[in-house]
Amino acid sequence: MNQVAEKKAVEQNGAVFSEVFQTDTLKTDGEKQTAGRSNMYALLADVFRYPDEAFRNFVRNGELVDGLVDFVSALPFEYSITDREKKSLTFPDSLSDDDIEAEFIRLFEAGPGDPPCPLIEGKYNKDANRRAIFEDLIRFYNNFGLSYKEGPQDDRPDHISYELEFMHYLAFLTLRAMQNNKETNHYLLAQKDFLEHHTVKWASKLAGRMQDIVKEIPEPDAAVLFYIDLINILDRYITADFDYLKNILAD
Repeated sequence: MNQVAEKKAVEQNGAVFSEVFQTDTLKTDGEKQTAGRSNMYALLADVFRYPDEAFRNFVRNGELVDGLVDFVSALPFEYSITDREKKSLTFPDSLSDDDIEAEFIRLFEAGPGDPPCPLIEGKYNKDANRRAIFEDLIRFYNNFGLSYKEGPQDDRPDHISYELEFMHYLAFLTLRAMQNNKETNHYLLAQKDFLEHHTVKWASKLAGRMQDIVKEIPEPDAAVLFYIDLINILDRYITADFDYLKNILAD
């Protein structure tokens, strides 16, 4: 099950998924803004996983849009999602579950050699050694107590969902440090460095690849439009958050 959909199911049973989602524990504007950043990364990490039944229902019910709107409202910088994008981020009844799954596989997972729009960093940085990318990512993960080797390894360490999950985790650690009156600069610097050396370097290329794909489709269906808007939202968010981190660290 996708983590966001799973979180929703857990909340409905009266349990708690993660302290970062408990707005009643967030006392200051800084805490609320950091939680908003962390939540955005968690949500964006989740939408690029295989669209299982729970996630499809999460989207059909409008809960994806509701979550994005809530999290965007808490961000410490200017960022918006257009009304047109909000409309495209809800699967219409005419779009079957099979169509959603098939389009995800066609775009991101299948194809002779590479899929049309791979979700992994190594495919967008042709000048870099893939092993070097892996090693640098794993060093980042290990430095903050996360072990890719001991995890499920469902995807490569340079998959977009892994990188976004890591940013979610670093923002969460920042929040916990704030709540305990501890220094946060090393967490903020790690976030800036991670984006600069990894996600910022290829998010725009991912968006460009998706734009090229859509140009070749005379009438893209709702599933294609859903994912192109998600990737554009991701690209804008990564850029805005990176600029925010650079600015606060420069002060």
